[in-house]
Amino acid sequence: MNANAEPKYYLVRTIPELVEKGVVGVGWVDFHFNEIPNAETAIQAITEEWGSARRWGNQIRRFYDIAEGDIVVAPIPYAVVIGKATGGLFFDPAYYDADRANQRRVNFPRDKEGRVLAIPRTSFSEAFQRRLRVQGITVNDLAEFADDIRSAMASLEHGSNYSWVNQIHEEISRQRQNFKLKLLANIQSGKTNLQTGGKGLENLVCELLKKEGYDARVLSTRHFGSFADADVQASRSDRCTVVKLFVQVKLHQGFSNEHGIRQLEEIRKVHAGEYDDHEHVFVTSASVTEELRKAAEKSGVTVIAGPELADWISDHIGHLEEKTKLALGIYEVPAVV
Repeated sequence: MNANAEPKYYLVRTIPELVEKGVVGVGWVDFHFNEIPNAETAIQAITEEWGSARRWGNQIRRFYDIAEGDIVVAPIPYAVVIGKATGGLFFDPAYYDADRANQRRVNFPRDKEGRVLAIPRTSFSEAFQRRLRVQGITVNDLAEFADDIRSAMASLEHGSNYSWVNQIHEEISRQRQNFKLKLLANIQSGKTNLQTGGKGLENLVCELLKKEGYDARVLSTRHFGSFADADVQASRSDRCTVVKLFVQVKLHQGFSNEHGIRQLEEIRKVHAGEYDDHEHVFVTSASVTEELRKAAEKSGVTVIAGPELADWISDHIGHLEEKTKLALGIYEVPAVV
């Protein structure tokens, strides 16, 4: 980037381990972006292998477009870290299994002990916080929030105050991670008061969608009358876009197989033309293999597996119905570090 040019602003969803190393990484790990000259060539290669790039083409373009000096925002639990991109694309095979092997270096500000400085999400506008919660988009354009981000970066210059904030957030992150692990284990093992037979998890997913502004409803088990199936239907619209979803929900332990994805694919086959405007989402309380994620991506299905489900619940914990929290065994008490 030209030294006098205005930087661009990007959201990159990565993993905390990479953030601590001063790196952000994304997926599409079967394709080494550092060896592919430009985004369009990468998109063409992925399309030939996986099918239409409609759902993720722009994300790949944005990751390629990140230039020296551009601003990168990486969400972490309860906070974000903000830094300046430096250097070009590279591939780290150590993060292949984590689906984050295509990487870029980012210079994140650090405290005197070398820890990356975090900024509480609550420091930002409600609109910015909503953007951080959007599921399914790994790389996003944050140009409309440039003023918010510049203000937050300026606040980091105060230094010592954020060292203390960082310590608080480290403890919050630790406790939150423990909470999510226990919550997920309870859901998987049935150690909740949710309705049995998976219906309770369907209702929970429906409630989470409503908290994100969707008009959502749980469908009858006879809604499609065949192998084709979805448990929740949802839609959300604004003056520019309309998003419609079919969501398949599975209450599983261990690993989920591709059965739920095949049920969603069957909707397109059996009801061709009727529901072509619906995006498909597969939600499971279990883990999934990398092979399943790749199969889902080829089929245009967004996957929300166990840990991501726990994240989703945790993000909305303050807004869930009281009866839902009680059914999950969640109670809230003040705590100090």
